[in-house]
Amino acid sequence: MNPYVSYALVALLPTAAFGALIWGLRAGRRLTAARARPPAPEPLDRLATRLRRLRAELEAIENKAGTTAKGHHLRAARGAYADNLALACRRFEVPPPPGGERARLADIYRAEAALRERGLDVRETAAR
Repeated sequence: MNPYVSYALVALLPTAAFGALIWGLRAGRRLTAARARPPAPEPLDRLATRLRRLRAELEAIENKAGTTAKGHHLRAARGAYADNLALACRRFEVPPPPGGERARLADIYRAEAALRERGLDVRETAAR
């Protein structure tokens, strides 16, 4: 190997390694800064529409007889409704029903009533 090429490699290798280290640190800072920013809150009308739709879907599943995998669909709908109800409760500063998707109906009705007092009626007709 040519001695000039060897010298150039020896001289440039630490510079390139240090540059890669600095670039990696800056990229890491950008990623952590992007993750640290909280997402913008969802608009209330979209949350209300989704809650009404999930409530109507839950009632339809509960009232439909002879459905294949009804228990599975019912658990999924209850879980989605409970998650969105808890989100709405946090937005309106109402205590969410304890127990998540396994919350008692009385607790869910209390949370729905408290939301209704604050202007969000989840039992209105769902717009499809």
